[in-house]
Amino acid sequence: MQRLAALIVSFCVAGAAAGKTIEEDVQYYIGLLGELNPRVQSTEFEALSGMGLSDPRLFDEVEKRLLADYEYVRDNREDRARVAWYFRALGFSGDEKYLPTLSRFTEDKTYRNYSIAAQRDLPRYAKWNPVISNRASFDPKLRDDANRILNMLRSDDHQLQRVGAKRSFLTHEKDPAVVAVVAEKLRASYQTAKDSESVETAGWLINALDRGSDGRDPLIRTIAADKTIHYKLSERAKALLDRRR
Repeated sequence: MQRLAALIVSFCVAGAAAGKTIEEDVQYYIGLLGELNPRVQSTEFEALSGMGLSDPRLFDEVEKRLLADYEYVRDNREDRARVAWYFRALGFSGDEKYLPTLSRFTEDKTYRNYSIAAQRDLPRYAKWNPVISNRASFDPKLRDDANRILNMLRSDDHQLQRVGAKRSFLTHEKDPAVVAVVAEKLRASYQTAKDSESVETAGWLINALDRGSDGRDPLIRTIAADKTIHYKLSERAKALLDRRR
């Protein structure tokens, strides 16, 4: 318990500090592989989707742990979830060197879905990681996590914008700089979102804006009342407003 508490405290402190190097991020995740609590590992490896890391030193270790652990954790729900995020992490690496390992599990009843998702992610993250982790665009006044989210939101790739919106939502990001860009991207896209991909992206932007502004941004009310847009977006905005009453 003391080890777990220390890890959580150190993570919170690290997350609040700006200016961490990529090397520090890589070493943090390598060290996390030694964490005994599977829930902590699952939570933190999920966050790799928005870190932009691709260093093979990290992902080689993840691959080793996956191959060492996958068989004996099949009947343990928490450890199986931990190993599932090892699969997803290899996809987040964007490195095709892990494709042979991932492909081994395409027909595996337990890990099939994680393997397929990771294989789908590989080419995306090969393009996305340099964008997410581009420190040349970082604002030194903001936390690293906020800067990474901004890099995603400002990209021209709508799928990467969606990842950024999800990270903003899941991390309860309330930095005004991030909330302002979320609102900007949503304002520019919600009226023209018609296909499933664009509607899903706009939907996550609505979620992120609602959470980041504590439901106070007037754009949410505007979307809820707009009868000309895709019904899923107006219904989502209405549901969020109702939940906050």
